[in-house]
Amino acid sequence: MGDDQKKAGGGGDSRVWTRRDLIVRGGQTVVVAGAAAAVARYLHDPRGDAGLQPPEPIQLKDYFSSVSFSPAAPRISAAYGSESGIDDVEQVTRMVKAAVGGLDRDLGMRKFISRGDVVMLKPNVGFDRGPQLAATTNPQVVRAVIRLCKEAGARKVIVADNPIENPPACFAKSGIQQAAEDEGATVVIHGSAHDAPVQVRPGNPDAARNEALGTWPIFWTPLREATKVIGIPPIKDHNLCYASMGMKNWYGLLGGRRNQFHQAIHNIVSDLGYMMRPTLIIVDGTRVMMYNGPTGGRLEDVRVGGVAGRPVIVASVDQLACDSWCVQNLLGRDPAAVSYLEMAYAKFGQDPRRLTAASWQDYKTQGKVVETTIQ
Repeated sequence: MGDDQKKAGGGGDSRVWTRRDLIVRGGQTVVVAGAAAAVARYLHDPRGDAGLQPPEPIQLKDYFSSVSFSPAAPRISAAYGSESGIDDVEQVTRMVKAAVGGLDRDLGMRKFISRGDVVMLKPNVGFDRGPQLAATTNPQVVRAVIRLCKEAGARKVIVADNPIENPPACFAKSGIQQAAEDEGATVVIHGSAHDAPVQVRPGNPDAARNEALGTWPIFWTPLREATKVIGIPPIKDHNLCYASMGMKNWYGLLGGRRNQFHQAIHNIVSDLGYMMRPTLIIVDGTRVMMYNGPTGGRLEDVRVGGVAGRPVIVASVDQLACDSWCVQNLLGRDPAAVSYLEMAYAKFGQDPRRLTAASWQDYKTQGKVVETTIQ
């Protein structure tokens, strides 16, 4: 056997390797090793996990921004009905129509809802109670708002909430799911899969400034799809924050371990007003829970229309001033006793993108509060 030939030994392999074979095989090995090194260099992250960039934080839309609203137009509009028609959808629809029409007599709901809009309605479906106990929004009010949104050209209406008690039971017992589905709306019952982290404000909240929310899991699925949002709160006594009204209604958009916020209830309610810039607030004042809120449970806790003594629907483009109107004119209490109203004004009262007053009385002196009675 010559110098240019080698014979592999062992294992019975009798192949004779030439010098050319060895050169080719060695070259292939070098190429493979080089390719592996290149891939390793490409995949190597010198910063490790620190190099992973978090996704851009979600920020909620301004759901009022597309509404062209005259500075001289009314900001709060109340429409009164009769007690006998409190559960009659036709009377309730006339009340809702009159209340919204008080904000714009020519366009009514078409001032706020345009053809093709996806409208999310946020009623209070928090508890497993029937409508007579006033712990949840009157389903006939929800039904009426759906009708008016569709008449205005809405492509889709979504009804959504994250109840305190068992969500399917709350939607069923309150009558809201049936009313919504009867009117062709889509009901979205909260589950953790619907949540996403939303940045309410950059960084961590500062308790010294009465802040509660930085980035928090929010009921994002319906909000992401919506082009307009309407809050439909009932008016209730509340054992922690004194009154549950429009801003408190946004609590049903919180996911995660939200019970911790009860320790600073006025901070969170004012932050919810800061977080949401809704298209419209339509208050259900057909029944008002005067005592033992927010859960109630006794008919004696409830009064038709509260201190107004007759059912009322209130429409407003200013959730803060609307809350102050409701606490005084429906619950019969002093707005100055509701700490979150003052906190809310400090947080967003000077925001030029919003129509906001510290008190409904400011609008009254400007002639921007209107009232109507439905016969």
